[in-house]
Amino acid sequence: MNSQKNSRAADIRKIGLTGGMASGKSQTAELLLKMIGGKHIDADQVCRQILEPHGLGWQAFTHVFGQDYLLADQSINRPKLREMIFSDAPFREQVNSIIHPIVREYIVNQMEILLKRPDCSSVIVEVPLLYEVHWEDLFDLVVVVYADNETCLRRLMIRDGIDEGQARKALECQMDLSEKALRADHVIDNSGSMLDTQSQVEQFVLFLQNNGNLRKKT
Repeated sequence: MNSQKNSRAADIRKIGLTGGMASGKSQTAELLLKMIGGKHIDADQVCRQILEPHGLGWQAFTHVFGQDYLLADQSINRPKLREMIFSDAPFREQVNSIIHPIVREYIVNQMEILLKRPDCSSVIVEVPLLYEVHWEDLFDLVVVVYADNETCLRRLMIRDGIDEGQARKALECQMDLSEKALRADHVIDNSGSMLDTQSQVEQFVLFLQNNGNLRKKT
């Protein structure tokens, strides 16, 4: 599933990489980084960082929810929060409205800082909910890492040690991957083998080298 839909041919430096739970986003980002030598920002990691005790996200979260989701050491009870996010849509939307603006601002600032560096030709930003939160405008090009639903379900159960019901509930909280693929500038199908995925990533890197300002890695 290698399509470049509406690809912007000039000055591709900010690459948004998205997909679904267990579709293989981080694996694909790692392959890309090895091939192009760019810099990487992981929105999930940023989220974890700002939710550390007394971080900006933690302060905003506790301002709304108080001590209800805190452990004795003042850290957020992540299993309890995760369960609520996956089971209560209004709660999930409220949490997202608190955290996502902070994450977005951090990502925008970091991209600006990184792209001023002479050793940085591009930045790959891994954002699981890129389309759900309408962040397409932040990037020159958006890549969707696709895998069919049953493959994601199986991987998620193994990865997180959860049963099928929990995995399905988690996957249902995100936009269908087929819809994301239709919106993407480029799609990498990660349903098959690692060699197949690597081949698709190599083709994408060639596209970047031929159509953007990405320097060939030597």
